[in-house]
Amino acid sequence: MDISEIDLLEASVSDLLIMAKVELEQKRLQEQRDRQIQEAVAQIEGRLKPLLAKVEQMLQEFEREGHTDSITKQKLAQKAADIRQEIAEAPILAAQVADRQLILNEERLLDERVAEKTAQWRQELKADLLDMIADQQDFFSATDAAIAIRAYMNDLKAIGALEGIVESLIAQINTYSEEGPVAKLRGSHEQTLNFIYNKALENRSRVDRAPDVQPSTRHRKSEKRPSLYTDLSGKVLIFGGHDRLETAVKNRLRDSEIHLVWYTEQDGLQLATQGESHISNTDLVLIVTGYASHSLTERAIEACKRAGKTYEIINTTGMTRLLEVIESGLKTKQLAKRWNS
Repeated sequence: MDISEIDLLEASVSDLLIMAKVELEQKRLQEQRDRQIQEAVAQIEGRLKPLLAKVEQMLQEFEREGHTDSITKQKLAQKAADIRQEIAEAPILAAQVADRQLILNEERLLDERVAEKTAQWRQELKADLLDMIADQQDFFSATDAAIAIRAYMNDLKAIGALEGIVESLIAQINTYSEEGPVAKLRGSHEQTLNFIYNKALENRSRVDRAPDVQPSTRHRKSEKRPSLYTDLSGKVLIFGGHDRLETAVKNRLRDSEIHLVWYTEQDGLQLATQGESHISNTDLVLIVTGYASHSLTERAIEACKRAGKTYEIINTTGMTRLLEVIESGLKTKQLAKRWNS
């Protein structure tokens, strides 16, 4: 096993550990959501059922007294119906409140995932910049490296690596200086980098062909900073879910090349039938059963069968699970297209 294979192994293990952490946290959040719903329903029922019992008891007294045409009795009967409806809808209302909190927690979870991948990318960037500095074999090229380094100043400062990079740059410049150690600290490391950067710009202005030193991607997978889902493309059709889930998912996929068509329960069955026309030319069809009625689910399944299109049913009300299915599904499609071509 050579160094490049070890680098790949380390990167794959790091990615796997991040995914494992996300999956465990996702399960914990789902269990927390379920507990919140149970507690909220118990609290609502604990207050409304005794209230309903009092109203029903009073209605029984009106019946015993024979006051069937009483306006007050009619109001009590309406109030009892309202309370029964509130009790019946308690699980739905509790789930909506819990899902708002679930999505907020999932947003935090995804932000942490991006932050971890960014921190890893920055460490790899540091290694690439050190390699770039070491590769320069003359004074002007070593000085020119400051221009590339300055573009990543904030990334280096974020991991406390700016000082070491600047000191390596100084050492490399002085190694090839014919006038002795001309590069030195001038104030802070940031100020020193800016000084060398300006000198490099002056050097470029004096020649027709400037060195234009840039770091390679020996350690990083990509020159771009990590961002989830930006490499995804395709058309995804979703039936079910709810408006908050739709908004959260669309926000996370905004930098991708995914054409997302979504019909929630709130859109209504009549509008959802329009989605059937999209089935034949879509890459991925997902049916989210969280909050979806049986009629919407059945109509979506029947439409897929008529079009001869495969679909996936996802029993979730959360965001991360749905994003995982979209990511894995589209990547599988992209890989299959590459193999077929």
